[in-house]
Amino acid sequence: MTPRLLATLALAPTLLLGGCSLAPVTPAPTVYDLGPAPSAPAGSSGRLAWRIADVTAPPWLSEDGIAYRLAYQQAQRQQHYRDSIWAAPPPAMLTQRLRERLVTPASCPARPAALLAVNLDEFEQVFSSPDASYVVLRLHATFWPASATGSTLQQHWRLQRPAPTADAAGAARGLAEAVDELMPQLADWLAAAACR
Repeated sequence: MTPRLLATLALAPTLLLGGCSLAPVTPAPTVYDLGPAPSAPAGSSGRLAWRIADVTAPPWLSEDGIAYRLAYQQAQRQQHYRDSIWAAPPPAMLTQRLRERLVTPASCPARPAALLAVNLDEFEQVFSSPDASYVVLRLHATFWPASATGSTLQQHWRLQRPAPTADAAGAARGLAEAVDELMPQLADWLAAAACR
């Protein structure tokens, strides 16, 4: 074995370790959720008089990516932020918020056999220009009453509001605010349907 080969072999571990330190480090993604749940509305019993099914959604809303769309460039293409994600898929976060917020008015009789099912149809940030965007929350809810004589009811909601900032943080904050804006509307509709 020649001296040159021996020197090269001796330096190999150092070269390998040095190469590892030069590899780019991928930062962990920033994780967002819907924030702390607001306190229960005044005059509620703090209990549920109906069952709430897990929220369903199409496949493109069932992952943890934060979706956005460049409407001014290619409106048919949905994209996801590379370095930011939801803490859980949007249907799971919405299911939790529904169960936290849709408490029953104190005057509402308990009907545990009644069922509320919610389908999430849209949950994204839309850019109208490179520096201006809004968020869209769209869903529909179906209520099956406890009695066989009651009629099944369905309601659609679409909330659109400006995003505070044109980035992932703005998308997360705007969509969280849209969810909290929706809750009283959904609760009023549900109380009218379930507490008759």
